[in-house]
Amino acid sequence: MRVLQLGCNVVLDWGLWAREERDRYRSEAQAIGARVVLCLLEPSRQEILDRLERRNASPAPGVFRITREEHDQAWDFFQRERPTRAELDLFDPVP
Repeated sequence: MRVLQLGCNVVLDWGLWAREERDRYRSEAQAIGARVVLCLLEPSRQEILDRLERRNASPAPGVFRITREEHDQAWDFFQRERPTRAELDLFDPVP
């Protein structure tokens, strides 16, 4: 919030998978007058699995392995929590 108050751009580069998280960050930023844009990336499930397979085959130092079972659990959770049209309308348009 301090960086936003200074007038700088901020990118939150993590899942924000749950509506509650997205609402919190959006409303706090908007309360201080910041524009808030949500960029929703939607690769196919197969694309995600292909990327995961490549990542698991030769992980960089410090990168942890994600199993198919862990992926499936995350996928199911996100499908229940994915932003609705009404929620997306609460964000500012992409410039």
